[in-house]
Amino acid sequence: MKRFLITIASTLLMMTFPAPAFVTDINASGNTRRWNLLTPQSGVSTNVVNTNTHAIRFHLANDGFSATNTAAELNAVRASFGQWQAISNTYIKFEDAGLVAPRTTINTSDNTNTIFWAKSSTMVGGGNDISGALGVTFITFGVPDNVIKQGDIVFNGVLYGWFADFFSTNTTDKFIEGVALHEIGHFLGLQHSPMGAATMLWVGGSGISVQSGLSSDDVSGARHLYPAANTNYGAIKGNITKSGSPVLGAAVFARDSASNTVAGTVSDASGNFLISALTPGNYQVRVAPLDSSSATAFLVRGSDIVNPTYNSADTAFLPTTNKSVTITANTTNTADFAVTTGTPAFSIAYIRKPATSSGAYSISSLPTSLRAGTSNRFIGVFSANLPTSGATFTVTGDGITLGTPTYQPGNVFVGLNGISIPISISSNATAGARDIIITQGANVAYASGFFEVQGTNTDYNFDGLEDTFQRTYFPVFTATNASPGSDPDGDNFNNYAEHISGTIPTNSASFLNIQTITRNGSGATIVWQSGTGKKYQVSTRTNITSGTWQNIGSPVIASGATSQYLDAAASNTVRFYRVQALP
Repeated sequence: MKRFLITIASTLLMMTFPAPAFVTDINASGNTRRWNLLTPQSGVSTNVVNTNTHAIRFHLANDGFSATNTAAELNAVRASFGQWQAISNTYIKFEDAGLVAPRTTINTSDNTNTIFWAKSSTMVGGGNDISGALGVTFITFGVPDNVIKQGDIVFNGVLYGWFADFFSTNTTDKFIEGVALHEIGHFLGLQHSPMGAATMLWVGGSGISVQSGLSSDDVSGARHLYPAANTNYGAIKGNITKSGSPVLGAAVFARDSASNTVAGTVSDASGNFLISALTPGNYQVRVAPLDSSSATAFLVRGSDIVNPTYNSADTAFLPTTNKSVTITANTTNTADFAVTTGTPAFSIAYIRKPATSSGAYSISSLPTSLRAGTSNRFIGVFSANLPTSGATFTVTGDGITLGTPTYQPGNVFVGLNGISIPISISSNATAGARDIIITQGANVAYASGFFEVQGTNTDYNFDGLEDTFQRTYFPVFTATNASPGSDPDGDNFNNYAEHISGTIPTNSASFLNIQTITRNGSGATIVWQSGTGKKYQVSTRTNITSGTWQNIGSPVIASGATSQYLDAAASNTVRFYRVQALP
């Protein structure tokens, strides 16, 4: 069969409003757009896909974004590829193929996957103008097989500033990882998601945002497109109808047993949907309309998912109630929905950013977040038609304490009604995306996954080691030498042990060790190398090779580079000491 190649562009837009389950592309032949990595086709260059390692190769333009921070900018892109590759139970694999000369235009037929910043013009070749977009992914794929053959990613360095430091307080420029993660999702074959906390939401903001780090929705998308063998996930499929006819572009969301929204997708022209790669367990599934294509203020419209496929998404129906679905491994459950014709009485168009003061207001159509353990904040929602009294404000999931809602009937932002509420989040709240729900009688509006509870630690590469530690000591925190089991400084303490003990993983002289033991009339003083804020337990026994270690005293919390403990019970008898770092 004759095959053709087509090039398309996928973008991440920048918010221009005052103060954003995965969706794949399935063609008419039933083929899902993705890379063929397991059995690469003969027409794909080995410079694009390594046929020996089955990895997608990428090249970085060597000029980055700036002249002063180029290395960090390129490392941020490398870390973004590393985060997608770190998803378990997939065969996604990338290879850094090296640097190439600066680029100003795309070229999806040069057998080179190139990532670069456009810095002199938003016209990037082929008549493509990236104005208004933070980044654009251009891919070439086959017809009818839908297999991706090559791609370029270009970031908009003409209209926007960029930064690479995760620890930065920069709130005006664009965080490279957040945008790069999104564009790599397109590079892998994903479209935009209707779920607020998803990296694949259609729009992004400034600074470190909710889109920094992959969501459960993005993870499920990767596992669906590139599934490893012998995994034990399940799926939910169904059909959505209205008056007996299929509904195009209905948003479908799944909540897990903790009431976190874990996946979202939209129905196709036949009314069918599929949410796959779900961990076995109990889920609540519901359907809601996207925002109208004619809306001037909105969270997600059909055109924001895939343009033009969902431009005519049906939004004239009412949200459904939840259906309970129990997922078992390697099983696809069916959940059909018949929706009711109607226009929702009200909707949510803006999310109020968390504030410490009840009178401080900043809104956008982007998702927002708070970290577990945060208390006494105020959040809210706004739109032109929200109720001005008698509504219930809910945030789904555990660990949430809400106060009494207050109403802002056009008196904060002209033409917008608001509902705000005090919120506190317990330290043990389950991390994940939550729904904001406004109800009044039988009427309901959702902001699905537009509020995220962030864990007390970040682990964007899913390796069990806190990212802040890896980012502090390694230029690419997803690199192999930054992994928990690696020992880059060769001191026989791996990175996990160095993190727990508060020592430096790249300095062979920095490791947990007892430096001195001195004895006087008061007892024996044990001094050891430590890390500020880390916790240590001193133990003793009388035989170096046998016997049970006995803890002495309470754990010591270090206040500096060395710590000490006085064993007042020490006598003239032989005693051996051990110091352990505690998690």
